Amino acid sequence: MAEKTRLRASPYARKGARELGVALDAITGTGPNGRIVRRDVEAAARPLVKAPAETFTETSAGCYATADVRELLAALNTLSGALTFSVFAGRAATRLGVPLRPMERGVEGAMPALRPGESAVLAVGDVTADETVRIHLTYAPAALSDGAAADLLRAMKGFLEKPLTMLL
Repeated sequence: MAEKTRLRASPYARKGARELGVALDAITGTGPNGRIVRRDVEAAARPLVKAPAETFTETSAGCYATADVRELLAALNTLSGALTFSVFAGRAATRLGVPLRPMERGVEGAMPALRPGESAVLAVGDVTADETVRIHLTYAPAALSDGAAADLLRAMKGFLEKPLTMLL
């Protein structure tokens, strides 16, 4: 009779697995003693984004959200310029596996264009006087479902509004 082993996963990883529809027993943990942590769940969810077709099509969809970045700006101020808002946003996008496209004059009303081979791209606007930013996501519907796109946008917003979640 095979010995049954207990699945070791953090509560945050378990919650993420439920939200992202990922089976914990299919994940190899990278945390202490092989424990499954949130980043393992997020990494396991990434392959759910299908690779774009060989031929590039002009068809794309987009969505946006507004993030309150007061907490992030306060944290960056304590670092005396060691980390900037744009670098933090770039790292958050990299963690999500989506390129971040800089926009010269903010992104109000402008969706970033997909380049050949991309299934999704993010753009983050300039910080406004009320300490918010607009986040835009453009994606190829053939490669990314509307629900998965909404999850990506929600995750990016979460990283910008609650910067400590990047440490989990």
